[in-house]
Amino acid sequence: MAMSDHCDFPRWLAQQGLRTTPVRLAVLEILGNAPRALRAQEILEIIRSQRRVNKVTVYRILEDFTRRGMVRKLALEGLVNHFELACEHHPPHPHFQCHSCREVQCLEPVALNRVWTELRGPVGNRADHIDIKIEGLCHKCREIS
Repeated sequence: MAMSDHCDFPRWLAQQGLRTTPVRLAVLEILGNAPRALRAQEILEIIRSQRRVNKVTVYRILEDFTRRGMVRKLALEGLVNHFELACEHHPPHPHFQCHSCREVQCLEPVALNRVWTELRGPVGNRADHIDIKIEGLCHKCREIS
């Protein structure tokens, strides 16, 4: 069963005070069904295979969804931003990036609030965002080397 089967995207857009447009819905559905975080360009290409759409529109939607906390933007070294859904069915999770092929893999969610408890530092620090990225050599690249 695809993850997006759990999310009622039109209802989510309405809760955010946003109109349900075909492109907004497409962005959410593509991210909801993706097995990994996607680059904006990849999202654009998938939408363009189904309909005509302006590149700026897709980028603007991604920025708006990110600002509203509906989508997470992952800044990964040496790469453009990747985006993933940030609904209750897609909790924050660590990412693994291969420093050979640069592929990004999503790892199992862990209780990042527990990690924060361990790392807190001075009392009164407030974490708004925790991003864990592990770098190394993926299994495919290890087989080659």
